[in-house]
Formats: sequence, C-alpha cells, structure tokens
Amino acid sequence: MAGLELLSDQGYRVDGRRAGELRKIQARMGVFSQADGSAYIEQGNTKALAVVYGPHEIRGSRSRALPDRALVNCQYSSATFSTGERKRRPHGDRKSCEMGLQLRQTFEAAILTQLHPRSQIDIYVQALWTAQPWRTSATWRKQLVAPSWPWPCCQPQARSHC
Repeated sequence: MAGLELLSDQGYRVDGRRAGELRKIQARMGVFSQADGSAYIEQGNTKALAVVYGPHEIRGSRSRALPDRALVNCQYSSATFSTGERKRRPHGDRKSCEMGLQLRQTFEAAILTQLHPRSQIDIYVQALWTAQPWRTSATWRKQLVAPSWPWPCCQPQARSHC
C-alpha cells in the first residue's frame, strides 16, 4: 500500500477490515454506581469512559443559571497514556477544550434541557486509548453517553421538533 491509499490492492484497510466493514463496538452501562449515568465504550481500539451527573442545582456562581433551560457542562480529557504522543497536561489543552465544546454542542441538541430550568448537567468524558480519530463522529459521542442518560432526550428522528 502507498502512503495515502486507504485500501490495499486486495480491498483491505490497514487494520485488516474490508471497505464496508465497521469496527467492533462494545459498551457497558452503569460502570459507576455513584453517578447518575455512566458508560464504558470501545470502538475498534478506541476506549472511553463517560460519567453523567445531574440535573442538579448550579454549583458556583448562580449567575450562570439559565432561566429557561438547564446548563450543560461537558469536560473532555485524555489519559496521558492514551496516545503515542506524550502530553504534559491531560486536560485543559486546546484539543481537550475543543472536544469539550463539541461534546457540549452535541448534547445540548439532544437533551431536553427546557425540562430542567435553572439547573446543571455535568458530562465528563475520559479517553483511555485513542487509536483512531474518533472525535469527528457526533454519533459516536451520543452512543457513549445517551444509553445511560437519566433524563429525557430528543430522539434522532424527532430532533427537529425539540
């Protein structure tokens, strides 16, 4: 295979899958009993852990409270051993902040936040191993946490009505 070719001459990807073959997905829900929702998911070689708390009263400055809906707080971090490149800071860097913002936008569109005005929902995602660029998939992000959500959310087909 040449440097930029995605498939070999036999029709296989670098990891041995055929062109139309998906990566294996495994998920476990409720991995933490103290959280309102939690999940562990593997897709291919990517492994991540998500924890959800809330809705609950706003912590910190009450001026952040939204009168008509819940505030969604998302934080993403990756374990220092999660990639081949070593990082000094596992969270708070530009990539982690960008991923946290993408997660928040994804979940704000899916959660019926108007059912819990002046409250907060916290979602924490920890990447344990990232072998492929999974961050581009909004569907993957929803699969990570959605099954363990303790509150109502929009269904993908009914999303335009939310």
